[in-house]
Amino acid sequence: MVLDQLIADVLAYADGCGVGDEPLVTPVAELSLKRCQAPTPIEHAVHQPEFCLVLQGAKQVISGQDSLSFGRMESLIVSLDLPMLSRITVASPAKPYVALALAIDVALLQALAQEIGLARLLRTGCAAMTSSTPDPILDAMRRLFDLIKRPEAAPVLQPLILREIHNWLLTSSHGHLLRDLTHADCHAARIARAIALIRRDYASLLRISALAGVAGMSVSAFHGHFRQITGTTPLQFPKQLKPAEARRLLVAERRSVASAAFEVGYESPTQFSREYGRQFGASPRQDLARSRALG
Repeated sequence: MVLDQLIADVLAYADGCGVGDEPLVTPVAELSLKRCQAPTPIEHAVHQPEFCLVLQGAKQVISGQDSLSFGRMESLIVSLDLPMLSRITVASPAKPYVALALAIDVALLQALAQEIGLARLLRTGCAAMTSSTPDPILDAMRRLFDLIKRPEAAPVLQPLILREIHNWLLTSSHGHLLRDLTHADCHAARIARAIALIRRDYASLLRISALAGVAGMSVSAFHGHFRQITGTTPLQFPKQLKPAEARRLLVAERRSVASAAFEVGYESPTQFSREYGRQFGASPRQDLARSRALG
């Protein structure tokens, strides 16, 4: 079966790279993998627009008041940059949790939507949704992963496979989340512009009125749509985003504590350590030391 062979290939690649429980970015496009041999505690993380396909095991993510669980041959689409809680719920040494994640190319989505003339679907606003995964998406993800073993073919085949995957995602049962992003006047796209401004300049104390202006909304409408789509308020969003982004810099990019704090806009090391510890249950230095020990 395609699924069983893909699981075996991903596990073999993870073993060959000596990867532990941390996500591993592959040499192919924006494709990453995660292998985990035991359930994990709830962790904070920032999810950028992505498609996450679970091949084996199960995972839970929490965004605001929404809790989403998905397992074998199910997938998650996140359409905006979101701070989320997540945990692996089903995993063991005999049957590890195995997943592939692909960063979503919004520009490619927009080009495809215009080319194939997709109609806009108006549904309740949200930025994350799970669904079963159609066989064509699994097959395309398998072919994308296989390019790791055939790097000479990647320049020709990678753009074609990425285009195919984005096409299937747009027309999937949870594709309306992505379809919204292709319409500049919809609420999701407007909120995305405000989030992009927040992420471009963590250090600035952006006024809500300025963010609402970027979104082209009144302040009251901006508050309402922001909370509906992200599960949190415009004031709380940066407070959740900054420690999570700082942790990514510490763990994934091996930045120093001072560098990570400055990058996301903290002026006081004391404030950084306090907010970081409140969110992650450990100090920045403890997390940095642990990641270096594992690496």
